[in-house]
Amino acid sequence: MKKFMLCIMGSLIALFVVFWCCISYTVNYKKITCDTSVSPDKKYEVILQAVGEPEWPFGSASGRLVLKEGEDKISQTDFELHNDGASISSSCWKVTWHEDYVEIILSGEEQFDEQVILYFDGMKEIQQLTDVADIEVEYPSGERLDESRVITEQSFDVELNDWGEVQFVSYLPTYETLWEDVSFVLAKDNQIIYYFPECYENNSTENDSVGMFDSVEAVGFQDIDGDGAKDVIVIINYVTGAGPQGMMPRKIIRIFSSQDNGFVIQHDLMDELMENMKEDDISIPAICDYVTLMETNEIYDGYRTIYQQYFADEGCDFMISYGANGNSRVILNENEEIIEYLVYDRLSENEKCELYVLYRSKKNTDGSWYISEAEILDIFAYSMSTKDVVSSGKTSWSATGSEEHEIN
Repeated sequence: MKKFMLCIMGSLIALFVVFWCCISYTVNYKKITCDTSVSPDKKYEVILQAVGEPEWPFGSASGRLVLKEGEDKISQTDFELHNDGASISSSCWKVTWHEDYVEIILSGEEQFDEQVILYFDGMKEIQQLTDVADIEVEYPSGERLDESRVITEQSFDVELNDWGEVQFVSYLPTYETLWEDVSFVLAKDNQIIYYFPECYENNSTENDSVGMFDSVEAVGFQDIDGDGAKDVIVIINYVTGAGPQGMMPRKIIRIFSSQDNGFVIQHDLMDELMENMKEDDISIPAICDYVTLMETNEIYDGYRTIYQQYFADEGCDFMISYGANGNSRVILNENEEIIEYLVYDRLSENEKCELYVLYRSKKNTDGSWYISEAEILDIFAYSMSTKDVVSSGKTSWSATGSEEHEIN
């Protein structure tokens, strides 16, 4: 009986020890991933982890930052967050990616912000930011906003990246010269804190073919390059004054991409958009859709490859357009009577190819046309693995195509 009681007591003690170890591990050592951030080039990743639980009742919380390149760990940094007893979460950090390092700002209710810089070579810097000015952009001083130049209908209060709450201002030319272009600035309390870069030399369109500034049609704030920061998209109207249509405003796209503590103009992207979008289709949503199609969608690769192999040498257009349902199409030829266009339809049955249909629609007297009334001129198969294109020669889905197309 005595041995039996000793066994029971030993078992209870063992269970208590196991239970205490589990509690201790959860409270002090268990690591939970709270959030992650990936660099714009997808090469690096920084992970925010909570280590254990906050000290009861309102103590600090232990955390860890892990910087990785692919599956390889570059560095790890432990920290303590004083946040009124709250756990580590995605709301306590802010991540900014740079060319050779990532900057993390850690924020808590009961502490100054802490800046952690993790270099891609494994080096790191940590400092406490003891003043709000330490994390704000340095503003130029002394220049007040000229209210008479503010384009009210295209100026907006916006929360913009590290700038915080600011006013984005579309700023009229001073008209000291005939060709002076529109400007764009950020302002706080009626003081200019940032000038967006000029698109043309000396902010004059005189030596460019866009014409004279007419108006700002639209402004949008979207992250179009996937780096987590808002970019600024502007549609501007210009008039050339030349020819019968010279006083008709023409749309020009301008894109300011967020970079470090400012913005840069994306000239190549703007040229691509202006070359391949129909002017009537230019809008902020359409621009965002087009960029998404370019950067993340194989459908765009199919459009481009088919165009290069079958239509570029014929002098056809390549104009991205969107239907009322939001589906994309590429307009190749258009006149007063007909319109010919390429439309992505679906994946092939074996899911190895994307199928594109070449349509021709006749226009009504008012210029309208409908895809439901279109005739099929050809059906193309685009191989996603080999990037090859095959023309079927089919003018209907039920028709028999070329042997190569049928194999695909």
